[in-house]
Amino acid sequence: MFDHHRASRRRGGLLLLWAALCAPALADPISLAPTLAGHYRAGTGVDAQFLKVQDSWRGSGVLYDPVTDQLGVGQPIGNFPGGSGLWGLVDWHTAYHQPTAGMIEATWSGRATQIAFGDVGYNDVHGSALGVVPLAPLFQPGQDDAQQENWAARFQGYIRITEAGFYNFGVLHDDGFFFDLYGTDGQASIWNDFLNPPNRMAFADGLLLQAGLYAFELGSYEHLEAGVVELSWMRGDGAWSRLPSDHLVAVGDVAAVPEPASGLLLAGGLLALAATRRAARPPQI
Repeated sequence: MFDHHRASRRRGGLLLLWAALCAPALADPISLAPTLAGHYRAGTGVDAQFLKVQDSWRGSGVLYDPVTDQLGVGQPIGNFPGGSGLWGLVDWHTAYHQPTAGMIEATWSGRATQIAFGDVGYNDVHGSALGVVPLAPLFQPGQDDAQQENWAARFQGYIRITEAGFYNFGVLHDDGFFFDLYGTDGQASIWNDFLNPPNRMAFADGLLLQAGLYAFELGSYEHLEAGVVELSWMRGDGAWSRLPSDHLVAVGDVAAVPEPASGLLLAGGLLALAATRRAARPPQI
């Protein structure tokens, strides 16, 4: 489906061999070939869509057992007092793919230069320890936290990898999320369902990636109180940092960086060599 350049694959293979020899050993890294191999221009962000679900919505597909106080088993949670709003990944899929009548209260679509959003409840309680994030674009500064419940987010595009090697991706989330990273030879996924406190979840053993663009989708949702979604990465054995906008490429912004032809490279090298030899000659008398 995609046009992969032989030269790019050959260089990618050599770089991956070098990375495997030099990088710290991982238990069982996931190896993925890029969706689009090669080198691409820097991005400015990816497409995003935010949804505000009615706090009174009772169509959740999540089950609940009141005897064990456990989610995922029992009866639909909407049958119980307090069972309104978003409770799990099944509700995220309903909101984005088959919303029921009256489910969606507000929407926002546009470009996200970085993937880091939250609400007042998160910033007030957890921002000092985990880092303050911009408000989800559905909300306004000064808005009461009670007005910022039951919201969901979706991000789609490409992650731009410029150097082959070991990487990991982590999603800071509250309440739940899924992150799918696609290659031509498969996909790697992490997720956390139901209700969870703020925490970062990452791939257990990291990923071995080549230079190119990797398609991805990230979905998240928040039920009550604090809500946050942030995509971070780690290169090699470095530290976690928020994925920068130049490594986020929207589907409509893909532009390959032309590679010099081998003949031009050879001609340039011969000219440089000739210039060096001329400069080294003794002056003629």
